[in-house]
Amino acid sequence: MKHLQKILAEIARKHLLIPTLERRRSDVLDFHDLAVWQVEAALNAAFDAGTRAAGRNPEPPGASADEPADVAAAAATPLLVPPGTRLVPGKMYLRLYHGRTDPAQEMDDWGFAGPTFGPLSCYVHTYCCTFRIHGERGAHEVWLEKHDDMIRWDGCFYGDMEVFIAETGHKA
Repeated sequence: MKHLQKILAEIARKHLLIPTLERRRSDVLDFHDLAVWQVEAALNAAFDAGTRAAGRNPEPPGASADEPADVAAAAATPLLVPPGTRLVPGKMYLRLYHGRTDPAQEMDDWGFAGPTFGPLSCYVHTYCCTFRIHGERGAHEVWLEKHDDMIRWDGCFYGDMEVFIAETGHKA
């Protein structure tokens, strides 16, 4: 059960922004307001982890035995372009920049480069707090959640993003 609890705790942390599943006996700490898309993402991650655990679906690339399935699943996000991949000229992409692993980290430099998503059909920014990107022909949708003044993705925090049309030679 310990492995299952680790996976569930990681899903809650990543998708629901709940730091722990431990009961802390405080309304403010034990009850959370959640968006339906966060609940949907958490349920999808739990389903995917269960499917992999049942042996019906191999682990996504980059998964390791000591890493919760949900963390490795980020690499399997359909709109995520693997680093170094040539982008399709004339297509729209979104790239995250100025990454850090701790949102409180004082930045002495520009941080690390983040993921590239695409090709996209549209980008939607709602009430300055959520970012939704859609793959071409509406095949896939990814929500990027805001954390303070940054975007949170796969346990990292990014200060900048760029929506751009790829030119010949551009890489993720």
